[in-house]
Amino acid sequence: MSNTNKGLRAIFVRECKRLVSRPVYLICIIGVPLFCAFFFTTLMWQGVPNDLPVAVVDLDKSKSSRNLIRTLESMSFVDVDYKLNSYHEAREAMQRNEIYAFLMIPEGFQEKASSGKQPELSFFTNDAYFVAGGFTYKALKMTAALANGSVIRQTMIAKGVPQREMDAKLQPVILDTNPIGNPWVNYSVFLNNIMLPVMIELMILLMTVFTIGVEIKAGTSRRLLIEGNRSLLRVLLGKLLPQTILFTLVGWGINIYLFGFLHFPHANGALPVMLAMFMMVVSTQALGVFFIGCFPVLRLGLSSASLFGIVGFSLTGFSFPVMAMYKPFQVLANFYPVRHYFSIYTQQALNGSPIWYSLYQYLTFVLYLALPLLIAGRLRKALYDQKYKP
Repeated sequence: MSNTNKGLRAIFVRECKRLVSRPVYLICIIGVPLFCAFFFTTLMWQGVPNDLPVAVVDLDKSKSSRNLIRTLESMSFVDVDYKLNSYHEAREAMQRNEIYAFLMIPEGFQEKASSGKQPELSFFTNDAYFVAGGFTYKALKMTAALANGSVIRQTMIAKGVPQREMDAKLQPVILDTNPIGNPWVNYSVFLNNIMLPVMIELMILLMTVFTIGVEIKAGTSRRLLIEGNRSLLRVLLGKLLPQTILFTLVGWGINIYLFGFLHFPHANGALPVMLAMFMMVVSTQALGVFFIGCFPVLRLGLSSASLFGIVGFSLTGFSFPVMAMYKPFQVLANFYPVRHYFSIYTQQALNGSPIWYSLYQYLTFVLYLALPLLIAGRLRKALYDQKYKP
């Protein structure tokens, strides 16, 4: 065996021993991603929030108001836990976080509705909780729309309007909705397939920076460089390959869990997403090497990598569309490997597009591998000098 292979093998074996001897490695590489996968999938097990507590203040106590309450109770999004007597009681219940919204039916609602005097329905939602506020608003608005249609229908019946004409006026346009890719409108399908890769990306960044930076801090980087025959490429391959294998297996395991066990949609099969996961792992490691090369001090490297990785939760496009962001942020979003993973996931798993639709994203992953070349000289000097600045 040549000295080159011996050096690479020695570094690889040395790094494997470090992985199993220091708990921080296995916790961050295996423990955190698997815990997050279990936590978030069980948190959104039902797919969409159901039975959100709301209240009703019925000041009319008529047949029409009771029908309105039954309509609201029939919706799966909400659960009418409270039937209160005043606006102040409902407001205090919302301030105590006992309910997310409440509907207020005014006195004389039935009388005004039957006489065509346009009664007013009031509903209040707590939008401090974005998802809960959105769903309760949707349920209450739909209830109000159905109540409005019911009043118009009763008026038309009283005037003797034919059924066909009545239907045309109540619903002039019939909607045929077809959610593509996620017909169940399952939040877990959409969120977990990007939230978990973002978490994996963050762990890869931190562990890559830590793995190299701790050698400089401990004063062992020069010996490591000499052991690798002064080849930075050999050193990086030997040190990062064990983590590449583990992170890839963890990512694939999460994909198998989502697509196989939870039966999330994968229109083109799991292979395109599995390939994207591997390429995301490797490209994120290259990005981590770039950070520690730019800031060859463990503290600064970890700080910069963690700041960059945390911002990725907002810039990947799963919480707010990238095309609606300001132009500088749209450009910045493309610097995140997980952004390209997300694009491949939506194109291949959800939309079922041909594989060549994602060619740009796959090629972008390859371009990340050139990042370490930009700081190779600076990083080699830092490894050899091993000057640690606390």
